[in-house]
Amino acid sequence: MVQQRIDQGITEHRLAYLYEVAMQGGVRAAAESVGVNPSAISRQIALLERHLQIPLLEKQGRNVTVTQAGKLLIEHHREMLYRRRQLAETLQDMRHLRRGSVSLRVGQGMISEFVEGPLQQFSADYPDVFVDIHSGNMSETINMMLRGKVDMAISFGPLGDPPVMVRSFNRGPICAIVPPHHALAGLEAITLETLASQRLIFMAEQFGIQQYINEMFSSQHLAPLPAYQCNHFSTAITLAISGLGIAFMTRQSARPLVDRGDIVAIPVEHSLSHTATCHLIRSQGRRFTPAAEHLWKVLASSMQSQSAGKR
Repeated sequence: MVQQRIDQGITEHRLAYLYEVAMQGGVRAAAESVGVNPSAISRQIALLERHLQIPLLEKQGRNVTVTQAGKLLIEHHREMLYRRRQLAETLQDMRHLRRGSVSLRVGQGMISEFVEGPLQQFSADYPDVFVDIHSGNMSETINMMLRGKVDMAISFGPLGDPPVMVRSFNRGPICAIVPPHHALAGLEAITLETLASQRLIFMAEQFGIQQYINEMFSSQHLAPLPAYQCNHFSTAITLAISGLGIAFMTRQSARPLVDRGDIVAIPVEHSLSHTATCHLIRSQGRRFTPAAEHLWKVLASSMQSQSAGKR
């Protein structure tokens, strides 16, 4: 009877509220996220705690943290969401043979080679699968992945230690991007000191390439002020091609533009330049649909081949 009462108290909407509080970092933010009154969330979590006779949230100043018991319930809820989505997608695949959908987020600087390489192969193998492609910052991507809204992601730059499965591949060197007629275009490599005196094109701070650039300049005690800052790689490259400043890309990402003669990619002389890393990311323990699993393998194979080709 006790077990039955506990089971009855663990309702899906109470778990969902607890999950939102953990994801958003507080009751008020969770309420705004799901569009309910904060008191409704607090009341349902309090009822859940009363049923279980164990605290699920702890106050720390103005914020709340999830207890160990709360984390167990959240993980249970997350697994239920994953299983439900996979069941729906598997049933859809069974109804429509090789149809279905795959969602992924791709760093802006890697979209061209993703489309021209892995996506071409995947679309030939699964022509009826809908592929949802977006770009976004990494913290947002991982949050969406943990919610089951994104299957996988391709990112570039420092990653930290996120609660996801990661495969990393070398992408260096990072290069200064100039038009063929630029005064520095003939250099085989370029120093940070030389770059610091030029008109530079920076990306927004959340971009992985910019994090590498900032760290390289900082290590040399340099703090150049950019002439431009962009939140789209296409804008930065257009500025560079026009001769208005020097942008930055990895040689791998710049290769199509180099091959067309639009730009020259000059490696930056710094150890970090040659150890720049990209990542293929998915949720830990999550089962993919056959289509998503195939795309993951195609991406891993392509990125491994590109990484090996630079050695």
